[in-house]
Amino acid sequence: MKSPLTAMCLVGLLCACATSRSDHFYILSEKLQGTTETSTHQAKTPLATQVSLHVTLPSLVDRSEIILNTSANGIVVLEHERWAAPLADLVTQTLARDLEGRRSDILVADRSLGRSGAAAVKVTVDVVQMTMRRGERASIETHWRITDPRAGADVVGGDVFSAPLAQEGYAAVAAALSDCLGLLADRLAQELPRELR
Repeated sequence: MKSPLTAMCLVGLLCACATSRSDHFYILSEKLQGTTETSTHQAKTPLATQVSLHVTLPSLVDRSEIILNTSANGIVVLEHERWAAPLADLVTQTLARDLEGRRSDILVADRSLGRSGAAAVKVTVDVVQMTMRRGERASIETHWRITDPRAGADVVGGDVFSAPLAQEGYAAVAAALSDCLGLLADRLAQELPRELR
């Protein structure tokens, strides 16, 4: 005859198995609408200006699980709804593709480019706050600095970009965040200096 402790352990294991859920993974996507160039996939010329991009995120959201805001001071961590890669990497890569899609005269690289000795325009984006409410909106509050070593001047700015969550599913969270990054890319593409070569 099994002891009560053994029986409780077996019940606990069965409950854990019965309630286990599979994880779902999400990525961000390039947003081509609202581009500032007539053709978003023009070939880069050999003289394309190198742009070094660095993006930082708040530590609260820079994690593998998707974070949703439930109230002004409340969040929920979605254990089984996850980013397919580190969120900072996804945001940086998506913003880079968005920028290149809007400006055929630039080539975006990661921040290591600036250490290679090549003269590069440096773009630093600090995402100060990221808010995502299921069934409502996603928004990012951003500050940025564009440094052109050849011009010897910095362009500093900041704004909040938001987009509605078109559907109820968690994929809509990723889509809305992608939309926010597309809006940010629209602004940065305008702020980046022209005739950089």
